[in-house]
Amino acid sequence: MKRTILASIFGALSLNAFAASPSYDFVKAGYVQADIEDAGDFEPNGFQIQGFKSLNENVYLTGRYGQLGEDVAGVDIDLDYASAGIGYRYGLTANTDFFGEVTYEYVNLDVELDGISGEDDNGYGVTAGIRSMLTEQFELRGAIRYIDIEEDDTAFEIGADYFFTPQFSFGATYVIADDVDLLGVSARYTF
Repeated sequence: MKRTILASIFGALSLNAFAASPSYDFVKAGYVQADIEDAGDFEPNGFQIQGFKSLNENVYLTGRYGQLGEDVAGVDIDLDYASAGIGYRYGLTANTDFFGEVTYEYVNLDVELDGISGEDDNGYGVTAGIRSMLTEQFELRGAIRYIDIEEDDTAFEIGADYFFTPQFSFGATYVIADDVDLLGVSARYTF
């Protein structure tokens, strides 16, 4: 009886010992809601698509595209953004990775008021973070991102995915930046 209890306790404490390392071969799509500081009721929402493709054991490609928009007092405001880059992962443990990325960043802001007015700009981003498979079904990640597009900005991201199968998962992400917070939910397919 005591052996069974001890085995159960040690088994619960070492659940992550059986989890695989995080995958860098997936696509995900989802809904994003922005909360912009000092913008009143202006809270644009939209979608985001993101993908990762490993090139070898440590190097991977990453890309992201999203659209946010809202109509405020008859003014249509849309923000499109895109990111593409290369990343490097280093296995800290069998189920936890440190990763770093360098990306090209692009944004386009369209404001429709008595005609069309738009502005676009580009820059670069640098990201560092940790991804960990806490169990076979649950991945947790955290990152800090520096982006320089006309002005520089630092953002902190935390997110999690729950895997219903080894290929399909549902997740949530929260990003805190200087002037804007983003909340997203997504579905993910790992290949």
